[in-house]
Amino acid sequence: ESRMAMQNISNFIRNGDILLSDPTRTFVREGDLIKRHKTTTLGSGRTACYRFFLFSDVLVYGHKSSQGDYKIHEELPLKLIKITDAEGDAKQCSFRINHPNKSFTVVAASDTDKEEWIESIQRTVGLELHRISELERSRIEASRRKEV
Repeated sequence: ESRMAMQNISNFIRNGDILLSDPTRTFVREGDLIKRHKTTTLGSGRTACYRFFLFSDVLVYGHKSSQGDYKIHEELPLKLIKITDAEGDAKQCSFRINHPNKSFTVVAASDTDKEEWIESIQRTVGLELHRISELERSRIEASRRKEV
């Protein structure tokens, strides 16, 4: 079922078969969020609607192309993502995605949608960090057994 969901999602993403290269990757959720671009001195900055795809190890977002598929703008590995509430006037329905590669504010359709996205991302980040630490622990134990 999970592989089928991955296959379906990859069909909507340009070069989406690359997402299938990791057999442990699973699809979590997708949806539209409005990305706020950096604030400029002339005003509040521009906004654009992107489709976000949350997988078990990466958050991907892109825009819909004229061919009807999604062209990916960025892939953000979850192990480095931090989610925070937006600040100031932008707080309602908004949250920040902080990552070493890219950090920005997104606006959800409602406060409920915002809370669901935050919960989904934070839960998935926690699971990914746990998976990584378990892999590392297994590696360390395996190397200790070789030394004995």
